[in-house]
Amino acid sequence: MIASVFPFRTVLVQILIMFLAIAIESWFLQKLLKLGPKTSVEYTAILNLSCTCVGWLVFFGIESVITKDLREQLIGYILLGRGQDVYAPITMIAVSVLAVSFIAKWQGLEIIENMVAGNKKASKPQFLGPPTLTRRPPKKTFQVTTQFGGILIAHTVSNVVILTVLFLQSVNGNL
Repeated sequence: MIASVFPFRTVLVQILIMFLAIAIESWFLQKLLKLGPKTSVEYTAILNLSCTCVGWLVFFGIESVITKDLREQLIGYILLGRGQDVYAPITMIAVSVLAVSFIAKWQGLEIIENMVAGNKKASKPQFLGPPTLTRRPPKKTFQVTTQFGGILIAHTVSNVVILTVLFLQSVNGNL
C-alpha cells in the first residue's frame, strides 16, 4: 500500500542527485577557492541540503495554489515521471530554479564563512609578540577565482552533469 502512494523513485533520484552535486561542487570549491577537502564537503552538503529542503517547501507551496489541471500535470511529471506537454513550463521553472539556487548557494557560503570567521576570532587569540626565527609568516597564496566565480563554476558544472544524467535516464527509461 505505501509503495503505491509514496514516490520512492523520486526520493531516491533526489538523494542520488544530491550526492552527485555535493561530490562535484566540493571538488570545485576545494580546487578553486582553496578550501580543505573536509571543509568543502561540509559547505556543499549544508548548501545543497538547504536548497533542497527549501525547494521542496516551495514546490508544495506552489502546488497548493495552482489550478487542478496544472497541478495534476506537474505532480504527474515530477513525482510519477509522466507528463504531456509540460516541457516548456518545466524548462522555464528549471532555469528559474537554477538561478535562484545559485544565488542561494552564493549567499549561503558567505553566511557560513562569516559564521566560521566569527567563531575563529572569538575562540583563538592572535599572537601579538615579535616574530621569531621559528615562526614564519603564513605564505600568501594566489586565489584563482572569487567566491562568486567558484560557486558559479561549481554550480554550473554540477547541474550540467545532473541534467545529463536525468536526460539519459529519460531516454533509456531504466538508467
